[in-house]
Amino acid sequence: MHRFISRLLEGQDDFDDNASLAQLGLDKQDIEELIFHLEDELGLTAFTAEEDRMLKDARTANDLSRFLVEIGRH
Repeated sequence: MHRFISRLLEGQDDFDDNASLAQLGLDKQDIEELIFHLEDELGLTAFTAEEDRMLKDARTANDLSRFLVEIGRH
């Protein structure tokens, strides 16, 4: 997760995984693109309702990691 966000931030890799995604400069569209990219990269598929919930609730990189673990269990 950290590596994918770092790529989105153009190589900035010294952030805390508990830092706010908004503080890192990611907006809702950035987070949505990140989720879709990670799903593709990891071969995961989330239901639209799950993705919508994650977009609403994700605040940190750790939140996104938990989301991916959760959908990976389906």
